[in-house]
Amino acid sequence: MLTIFALLHGDKYRSATKSKAVHYSVSSRFVSVSPSSLFQRNVSRARVGQQISEKTVVLTPLSDPRLVSTNVSPEIELTKVHYKRVAFLKVHKAGSTTAQNIFLRYGESRNLTFVLPIIREDHWDNVISVQSTLNDKNILPPPQNRTYDILCCHVLYNSEAFHKYMPTDTAYIGIVREPFDQFLSTLNYFRAPYIFERIKSRNKVLKYLQDPSHYEHGLPYRWSMTNNRMAVEFGFPSNLFHQYLEEESMNYLTKLDKEFQFVIIMEYFTESVVMMRRILGWTIKDVLFFRQNTAPRSYSFADNTHRHLYERFAKLDYDLYNFFYRRLWSQIQKEGLDFQLELLYFERLRKEVEDYCNYKVDKRSGYIVVASKWCSAFVVSRDDCYYLEKNEMVFVERIRTRQYGFQKRGNLMEDYVLSLNESLS
Repeated sequence: MLTIFALLHGDKYRSATKSKAVHYSVSSRFVSVSPSSLFQRNVSRARVGQQISEKTVVLTPLSDPRLVSTNVSPEIELTKVHYKRVAFLKVHKAGSTTAQNIFLRYGESRNLTFVLPIIREDHWDNVISVQSTLNDKNILPPPQNRTYDILCCHVLYNSEAFHKYMPTDTAYIGIVREPFDQFLSTLNYFRAPYIFERIKSRNKVLKYLQDPSHYEHGLPYRWSMTNNRMAVEFGFPSNLFHQYLEEESMNYLTKLDKEFQFVIIMEYFTESVVMMRRILGWTIKDVLFFRQNTAPRSYSFADNTHRHLYERFAKLDYDLYNFFYRRLWSQIQKEGLDFQLELLYFERLRKEVEDYCNYKVDKRSGYIVVASKWCSAFVVSRDDCYYLEKNEMVFVERIRTRQYGFQKRGNLMEDYVLSLNESLS
């Protein structure tokens, strides 16, 4: 931790690409268990669970270090605010699908109302827009007598538009990734034709990186997936994509700092989730996650030796990443040792739950998690495992069916929206 916090107080404003080894030093190796031992542990925990209440701290032998209490006081208020409503800015290729599952599960388990895209031809059913922000033409109106609670589908951020549709008590959450890594992942996924088809060179990506502006010329910045894409999705002023001005970039980041309660850093995803849980006032169970939609970390078309080339071009993305990287560690620092202990607990528990859900064992009785300093006792059920693993498209389809009763494509969906808007007006 000292290495990271030394960075926070450094004089130079620079990209944060420190190794995660310093953080992993706080974790212990998780030893997988067999299905039979899972059953025996559940039986043991069931007996313990009968004797505990929400305020009870359970002390167990050192053989199960995850359950060793570090309580000084059994009741510590981690937050004064409990957020029910969330607007999550789902940024492309930044680990956002894994984070989105947290918000999908939270809202679906509580019958909350989601902001969902209108289904259109030649358009992903889980994407609101990749070129524009929220408007009446790209989202379904809320069901009658309901207001929106959760927004977590792809769309560009605009403060005025988001506040038009989301209630005033909404928490705003974003996510960012080290920009060059995000750029490589984007190339791998979208295979941008203005790079892979237009450029006639043996190493097309390197050729692009030598003069990105040349190949971005004439392409509207909102249509580009490689021109400071994270800044595009965070709604940076359009003029900055044509002429970078550091002061104006910093002014906009100051604005975002006031509007977003929290921004996840992909490289420190678990740390971010634990911090986010504290800010939102949610439970440990609410923020459990399995990593989804992951891709290889190495690519044939570029490597880390080319990072400096992208850094000199993607100044907005690096401003954005560095700003919220520093804010994350500032927020964590204020939490003290208790945060590190919760982080250790959460990561061990998360791995246990993931192993349990992946094992082919009878899940009818569920996996019992006994009370700790950071959570009351709870059970991970078969349905919990199902939703933790659920594909985004399937999840969004289920929610759309629950909220509107059916799915229709093209003009039929548009007619439905028009009739619904007329009934609400």
